[in-house]
Amino acid sequence: MSRNCLLSLISLVFCDVNKCDTDAPIYLQIFIYCNILVMNSIIGENMDDKHLIETELKNNTLFTGRIINLRDDDVLLPNGKQAKREYVEHRGGASILAVDDEKNVYLVRQFRYPYREVLLEIPAGKLEKGEDPATTAARELEEETGFVGDIKPYGLIYPTPGYTNEHLYVFLAENLKPTHVHCDEDEFLDVVKLPIQTVLKDILDGKIKDGKTCYAVLKYAVENKLPY
Repeated sequence: MSRNCLLSLISLVFCDVNKCDTDAPIYLQIFIYCNILVMNSIIGENMDDKHLIETELKNNTLFTGRIINLRDDDVLLPNGKQAKREYVEHRGGASILAVDDEKNVYLVRQFRYPYREVLLEIPAGKLEKGEDPATTAARELEEETGFVGDIKPYGLIYPTPGYTNEHLYVFLAENLKPTHVHCDEDEFLDVVKLPIQTVLKDILDGKIKDGKTCYAVLKYAVENKLPY
């Protein structure tokens, strides 16, 4: 599938289908539109999900850490049988897409130990206990990039629902003003300023793999009808 078609299909998700500018083939538009109608009918507010729900029988915490807990719970399946569910408890995080007046984005390059790889990402950090996600996002923006700005909510994503309950809040920052970078003692990163269209191209080409960054940039691109 071409890059143009891919972004067009994404626009069908983020926007009203009837208002989207798309160059996807008409058969593809019809297919996606029909699927949206079907999904809307399936996941409507009145849908009864009892045949899908798993019920916790016993909470088994195997490990309690500084950031995460590991659980291996006993659950009751919809068919009456029992099973185990291993997953990671996480208090959640906040991330922020910072865009200046020239449509440049401020990203950070940092080494992610689980992947043994340096990744390019929007600034992000974990929530402190009881902390408002917007406060987290503003703090991480200033600490990691040296900017403050006007912040608004930009979505909520579940990064990996198969094995963690993490809620990752996404914010957008505009009207940026410089302050100074002050990272944590155990945090090492480089700040990178790139045109948002370059970042968009790198996402569509598979060069940027971080999920929160892909979500935020793609949403911004669709909402602002950026060329690609």
